[in-house]
Amino acid sequence: MKWRRQKFTFIVIPDANNQVIRFQLSAVVLLSALILSIALAISALSAMFLYRSHTGEIGRLKQELTHAAGKYDKIISDKDQHIGDLQTEVAGLSDQAQSIKQQMSDINKLQTQLKQIAGISSSGKTASVKSQPDANVTVSDYSLDGGGTGGEDLPVPSGAMDSLMSDTRNDFSTIDRLIQDMKPQLEQTKDAMLLRQQWLRTTPTIWPTDSRKVTSLFGIRRDPFTHQARYHAGLDISGDVGNPIYAAADGTVTGTGKDGSRGNYVEVSHGHGLLTRYMHLSKILTTVGTKVSKGDIIAELGSTGRSTGPHLHYEVSVNGGNVDPRPYLQATRKEP
Repeated sequence: MKWRRQKFTFIVIPDANNQVIRFQLSAVVLLSALILSIALAISALSAMFLYRSHTGEIGRLKQELTHAAGKYDKIISDKDQHIGDLQTEVAGLSDQAQSIKQQMSDINKLQTQLKQIAGISSSGKTASVKSQPDANVTVSDYSLDGGGTGGEDLPVPSGAMDSLMSDTRNDFSTIDRLIQDMKPQLEQTKDAMLLRQQWLRTTPTIWPTDSRKVTSLFGIRRDPFTHQARYHAGLDISGDVGNPIYAAADGTVTGTGKDGSRGNYVEVSHGHGLLTRYMHLSKILTTVGTKVSKGDIIAELGSTGRSTGPHLHYEVSVNGGNVDPRPYLQATRKEP
């Protein structure tokens, strides 16, 4: 291959004042330079073609990336909002738990007061509520409705929220325990109150007449007929003939009749060894065996039997022995 040894002379004439430059290049060098130039041209054209062909794809990918970034930003924003709402809900539940605990405490106090009013002794396990940091401050003081409130708008620290959630769970667990403890206590109190109510219904606590004028007390007195000292087994209450006579308590009429001493009379048994008697009546309005309620009209006031004038002789008997009726006369006949 003779052509490889051939050399080509190149003359460079800059201008008239400079020396002519001559240099020789072999055919191999020239061929290599030509091939390199063609390769570079092809690479440049390929790069340009690839760039132009992928420019649209790159733009589309950029647009999709921007859209995805916006979408994820919205998701994060929604999550933050949701977390904020949950934190607010937990705070509300915490307030609610504190309010319920305060109400449970009030109910417990009310139950104790009811027992005291009814004369029921407290026994057994009593539910209690942990005291607040300040005994003079109640949940109502923290109410979000009305009143003045203020403070900086600060984010909720994660540790504080975890603590609040734990305290709220403990509060509701405590409330559940208190409710479980209080249920049997309330049932017991209800039963005791019903017994107390029944006892009050069968206890002669109301006045048997509209009149409050007492003309003779219970005990030793001077007899109005003989003027000698005699035992007066009841209470005399004056009035007008025909005035209504009321049953002093729930009971059953166990006796009615008339004799020379008591005149027309009615006897009512109230159970538990309690009896009431109503004497010197002008008219009897009930019969033996009749169930009467406290305040029912059972007779009319009169002056029959051993009597000096219109009045009611009223007796209270306990286990067969007469007692002073005055301690029983505590209320009007409007008492239920």
